[in-house]
Amino acid sequence: MARSKSAVDRVIGAIVPKAVGALDADELLESIDVNALLERIDLDAVLARIDMDELLESIDVDALVARINLAALLERVDIDSLVARVDVNGLVADIDIDSLVARVDVNALVNQVDVNAMLDDVDLDSLLRKIDINVVLEGVDIAALMARAGIDKIVSDASTGLATRVLDTARSQVLGIDVVILGMVDRVLRRRTTPRNESSGGGLTVARPAGPLSRLFAFMIDSFTVSAAFSVAINLASSLIGLFSGRELDLVDNGGPGWIVAFGTWWFLYLWITVAISGRTLGKGLLGIRVVAVDGEHLGPGKAALRAIAFPFSFIFGIGFVPMVFGRARRAMHDYIAGSREIVDWGPREVVLPGALTRWTQQDPP
Repeated sequence: MARSKSAVDRVIGAIVPKAVGALDADELLESIDVNALLERIDLDAVLARIDMDELLESIDVDALVARINLAALLERVDIDSLVARVDVNGLVADIDIDSLVARVDVNALVNQVDVNAMLDDVDLDSLLRKIDINVVLEGVDIAALMARAGIDKIVSDASTGLATRVLDTARSQVLGIDVVILGMVDRVLRRRTTPRNESSGGGLTVARPAGPLSRLFAFMIDSFTVSAAFSVAINLASSLIGLFSGRELDLVDNGGPGWIVAFGTWWFLYLWITVAISGRTLGKGLLGIRVVAVDGEHLGPGKAALRAIAFPFSFIFGIGFVPMVFGRARRAMHDYIAGSREIVDWGPREVVLPGALTRWTQQDPP
């Protein structure tokens, strides 16, 4: 049996090489139906018999990459066609933007930006030349910008603040002289200077009675105001009467009783209306004086009218003003009649004496 098998092998070895050599390889490949051959191959069974891990381990990746001509490969790739086949919207929709942004270290990113180098590359002159300032300003709401910045308020505060400081300085000086006068009277009469300074920083309580000098200056301002207003009113009335009736008022007879009554009525209306409404005439407002009731409340219209009527009688020999200087309450005769008093009141601001007088006002008389 072994001898016969050996003989067969010799025969095959002698015949097959000669037969293979006699075959035409091209003709043989052309005669093979590749599709039919692939249909008969069970690819799943073939792949199942391949050990992929062993196959990959046997591949020399570096040698494989080294043999690939990337330049030639990229030349054969149609980039436009490749990009056209990419669904960008679907790709972006699959990206979690919040998660992506959360993973970005903004501080590290900003720190890596060379701002100086970036600005060096910017041609500011050329950039500014391209900006149309007129077009930019047309889109700016100047009124709204000024309103938000508070420009009007800043200007108003600056102007009124300066005027207020000047006015308060003048008031302070007049008030200081009043304090000296009334303080000397109190020391001569051996009584405590009233009222004491009850606030810090030299401020005065608003209950401090107004002094004689402040009230005198206020009366002088009121006299000028009433006289000027009366003259303007008479001349205006004369012009209107002459315009509509052709008659003229006699403005020469200034000493007549009619003019005296008219001027006294004008004074009465001025004193009554201003005190009844605000507690101040123009002169009292400038000097920081306010007329109030004895209990400190607003003086009503009835008492304001009574005070205006009694005011001229205080000028008889000046007797009505004596209690204003020597009385403890510093009230004139017309104040006693109307139940009123005049106090120092600078509104929302603190009343301040000149610094040298602050300590002196707090001392008791010897």
